[in-house]
This record gives sequence, structure tokens and C-alpha cells, in this order.
Amino acid sequence: MSGSAPVAVSERPMPATRYLPRVAVVTVNYNGGAFLEAFLDSFSALTYPRRHLIVIDNASTDRSWQAVARRAPHATLIRAPENGGFTAGNNRAVRAALADGAEYIFLVNNDTRLDPGILEALLDEADQRTCVAPHVLLEGSDTLLDDTVGRFSWLRGAWRDWQYGRPAPESLQRPGPVEMASLTALLIPASVFREVGFLDERMFMYYEDFDFIRRAQRRGFRIRQTPAARLWHRRAASSGGGETAFKYYYATRNRFYLLQRHQPAPLFVAILPYLIVTRIVRATQLARNGRCDLARAIVSGMVDYARNRMGKTWRPPGES
Repeated sequence: MSGSAPVAVSERPMPATRYLPRVAVVTVNYNGGAFLEAFLDSFSALTYPRRHLIVIDNASTDRSWQAVARRAPHATLIRAPENGGFTAGNNRAVRAALADGAEYIFLVNNDTRLDPGILEALLDEADQRTCVAPHVLLEGSDTLLDDTVGRFSWLRGAWRDWQYGRPAPESLQRPGPVEMASLTALLIPASVFREVGFLDERMFMYYEDFDFIRRAQRRGFRIRQTPAARLWHRRAASSGGGETAFKYYYATRNRFYLLQRHQPAPLFVAILPYLIVTRIVRATQLARNGRCDLARAIVSGMVDYARNRMGKTWRPPGES
């Protein structure tokens, strides 16, 4: 199913002379029956006229993809024959968006609800060399942020100032540059994909966003954020919840892979003992607290990284 999105009357009229670029909204669905309809309804309420939704369904077994025809009949639905993860799913949809002439691509999780004016607010800060992140708020709050923008430590492979569950600090209360942004929600010029390439499918999911952003920055692309663009996120809903063996496995394996890829070899060798020791300590703590499943996932992630066993190596929740 494909076609142009219906024209909606904007609550925020733009000057008649302003050029309106084509924006493809891209989301990946995997067994998202609990939240996909809310996302689709929020997309349908967007006020930006030149938008089109592409949903890539990663072989869902809950028939959640059927909601697309009911809630967003003008969207393009692509049903993948197998679950290729966040990376392969997005890549497939982005290629379709580029072939259709999209000038900007808004990657966004399907466990979110979009503010009606989010695309206008993002485009106000964007250009062909600038990606723009919205304020990602935790579902149920209009003030508390998810951890999707900020400063990132390339020594530890982690956020330097964790914003999760906190109001926006002064530095994020106005539009401006940021060091890092996640792909929970990011407006990306089409030129980024043409110059930098696509998401690294060897990572399947987790940390692929930091890898992609780092590659874009090295080609001269900028990252900004704006509090005028808002959405609400059901954190980790699309990956089965927060504390799962699935998440611990991929986050561990891909964190090592990310730092090896983007650090000079001597520096990575120097910080490798720290990474190993801290992961072992964390696994030990989890085991003592009765979460042996999470401890095993951390160890398996380290072992598979050492074996260069990448791609889809741990099945997602609900996949037999």
C-alpha cells in the first residue's frame, strides 16, 4: 500500500512562499500490537502536509501490522520475510523513502506518540547538513526526558550526563547543538544516507545509532536538538521491556564493537580491561540479585564479541 498522505490543515500556518520539503516518517514494527495504533493515530494527526509514513514490519506474529491499513490507509507497509532487527528494518524502509524522493527522513520508534506540530518544529532547525532531535518525553509526563540526547563518552561507551527521568537542563531548554542523539527519534537529511551509508546491520539493534551518528559527524554533518518538537516514549516497549536478557546481550556485545570501531587501536586496547572488568562486576551483581539470566546475557555478549559473532545472534522476546 502506498500513496501520498492526506493534506491536513495546520494549526501553525506557514508562509505561502516557504518551500515544504518531502518528509518520510519511518518506523519499524515487531509485535507492536500494544502501542502501534496509538502511534499511527498520532501520525494521522500531524499538521505538516508533505509527509508520508513507511512502516516496516519485521515478521510480526501478533498481526499488529494489520492496524496500518485501518489507522493510516495512505501509508506504505513493507512486510519483511524475517526479523532483521532495528538496523535492517530501518535500512529497508529508508531505501524505499529515498527512491520515492524523500528529502528528509524522520526515524522514530513505534512505541511513541507524536505531537501534531513535531515535523514543523524539527524542520525549523534542519538543513541538508543538519540532523535534528526532538525532546523525547517519558510517556505520562510533559516534563521528564528520556535519555536520547546529550554528551557521550567515547572512553566508556555511555552517556556522560544521563538525562533519563529528569526535566530538561538549561542547555536543552533552547534549540542548539548536541554531541550525540539516539535514533529513538531523529530527523535526518537524505544526504546523510547518500554520503555516509546506512545503519550497520551487523549490530542488529542497540548502539547502532551512536555508530551512525559518529560516522555522520566525521563527514561534517551536525546534530541539533529543539524543545519545540516533542513526542512521548514508552521506554523499551518495542524491545520487550527494560531489563531483559535480549537487551543486556546486544548492549554488551555492541558496546565493545562500537568502541573498537571508533577508537584508535592503542586507546581501545588501553580501555579494554576496564570494559571487561566493569561488565564482569555487573554480571556478578545481577547473579547475586537472582538475575542469572541477565548475567549470562552479559557474558554471552562479551564472548560473542570476542568471537566476532555479529548480526542476529540472540532471538528477540516472543520469537520462537
